[in-house]
Amino acid sequence: MMTASARSPAEANAATASVSHSSRLTLLWLVVVFLLPFVVGSGLFWLDWRPTRYANHGELLQPPRALPATGLRRIDGSSLPSGELRGKWLLVVPAQRTCDEACAATQQQLAQVQLALNQNQGRVQRVLVVSGSDPQNLAKLQRRFPDLLIAGQPSEAGAFDGRAAGLYVADPQARLILRYGDPTDMRGVLKDLERLLKYSWLR
Repeated sequence: MMTASARSPAEANAATASVSHSSRLTLLWLVVVFLLPFVVGSGLFWLDWRPTRYANHGELLQPPRALPATGLRRIDGSSLPSGELRGKWLLVVPAQRTCDEACAATQQQLAQVQLALNQNQGRVQRVLVVSGSDPQNLAKLQRRFPDLLIAGQPSEAGAFDGRAAGLYVADPQARLILRYGDPTDMRGVLKDLERLLKYSWLR
């Protein structure tokens, strides 16, 4: 039986060439695996490809709509510039004349959504924007939800497109970016907020 030491020079050269070829193939596959994501990503970018389905549950507002720079007022009648709303993610509910039982129930649900954010709940502010005037009702609501920011505005037009129902999410620059219809799926709102708080560079 022929041993390794008894191999002919031709057989030894063939074995060496086989090992070298295998090493080159391995190296080539490693290069392909490493470069493939960059090639695919560049191709999608230059082809301007967009996914047909967005992951968010709310309607994306394009372009984002800024909250009124002036005209908003606190429950005590003092001015509320939109600049004071910046720095936190906002859950904004517009109401036409006052906050009825359905509106109050929505606020209770949003309070639970905020609580479910755990350590991130401090990065969110709930805001009720009322176009009418009902001081007694709003004062009662404020006592029920002490951490709710209640603001009044002359009309429901402007950033809300005259829609009194539903819910909006505003970014820390006080721009409305998502809109939810009525009734609102609060689980979808929670999932969207969790994603925004986790991945957004806006703080």
